[in-house]
Amino acid sequence: MKNIQLIITIVFGALAVLGLFSFAGIIPKPGASSTAKITGNLTMWGTVPKANMDKFLQQYFSPDYSDIHITYVPKNSATFASNIIEALAAGKGPDMVILPNDLIVRFSDKIELFTPAMYTERTFRDTFIQAGEIFIQPGEGILALPFSVDPMVMYWNRDIFTSGGIVEPPKYWDQFLTLSPVLTKKSESKEISQSAVAFGEFRNVTHAKDILAMLMLQTGNPMVVRRTGNVFLPVFMGSNEQRIPPVSEVFRFYTDFADPLNMAYSWNRSLPESKNLFIAGKLAIYFGYASEISSIQAKNPNLNFDVALVPQVRDSANRSAFGRVSGLATMKTSPNKSLALYTAQIFSSSKYSEYISSTLATPSPNRSVLAKGTANPFMKVFYDSALISKTWFDLRPELTDGLFQQTVESISSGKSTVVDAVGKLQADFSVLTQ
Repeated sequence: MKNIQLIITIVFGALAVLGLFSFAGIIPKPGASSTAKITGNLTMWGTVPKANMDKFLQQYFSPDYSDIHITYVPKNSATFASNIIEALAAGKGPDMVILPNDLIVRFSDKIELFTPAMYTERTFRDTFIQAGEIFIQPGEGILALPFSVDPMVMYWNRDIFTSGGIVEPPKYWDQFLTLSPVLTKKSESKEISQSAVAFGEFRNVTHAKDILAMLMLQTGNPMVVRRTGNVFLPVFMGSNEQRIPPVSEVFRFYTDFADPLNMAYSWNRSLPESKNLFIAGKLAIYFGYASEISSIQAKNPNLNFDVALVPQVRDSANRSAFGRVSGLATMKTSPNKSLALYTAQIFSSSKYSEYISSTLATPSPNRSVLAKGTANPFMKVFYDSALISKTWFDLRPELTDGLFQQTVESISSGKSTVVDAVGKLQADFSVLTQ
């Protein structure tokens, strides 16, 4: 009798472990061939264009997983958050969402976690780029598995550089101070006809907030730090305890380019949107995302440009860039949570992450895909940029845009000193994080 009980215990124990491994994506391994039948229907929301997602699903996913039927519903990025809130309130939310990094905290209590038993933090860090770590809920689990990354890169006009006698794009930020007078053309009345770089203002600088965030991250200031649980603390003024430097010098450097009395002067509020000026061939350097390259080429096929890694802080031990990362999350309200969690693992595996990367024409957030490299000269820069990308806890992007704009404009107009403006930014962020 004891032997029978022992056998039963062993059998059930083995089945439990097998079930855990299967749920964790170890058996069957996502992306590998399997005779196991996994079936079900899922609804997925995201801001990825429908044509791109349909291509991925029809050409790559469905042939391997024909019994998992995914209905993808594209959403407008401007109203995505409100769409989710309204759908959940009505009890009609999707099973899965492709969430951008700046929405993950807001919906963290609505997301079904990958527990450590399903997906360990060690495995996550070994598999994905550093920017994806924003999806880790410390001590609890994983909120989402990285779906895509769109790194910021430096687009530069080769003709303007050649005409100015500059042989290569800048590698360090301090080079801009001497580069700007050479590449910026302005009249005696300070009217700018050609600009070196669009820094110093906010309204007509495409991605101004992201550029500033990148500069702050490179100096070692994360802007917002996570305390225990979902408690967040702004650190724009720095923290001696955590050895975090203040961001005053970042804002001082940035706004110097809008000061007509500064030799680096290259930008003002009367100029067109920076991206449009770059496409028109009148801006030497444009900081934009990898995903923008097709639109730039389409709008001006004759524009002679190249891409490079974003500049670094000289003598800094660590290289970094800025990236927008999205993650595939499962909603707690989904009636198909197990299937959704499993599908997220399939999408984020190296095989399918590479397919997604190819479909979106942006780098994969999966380290093993990036390690393969690419022969495409533009994608090579995008791959390298993705690997060193970082991001931050932008808790309320629709509000923080205004706070960053207010800070920049109060400095550039002379209304506030840099220190006072940053102090107000810290105070305003403190209200958001309460």
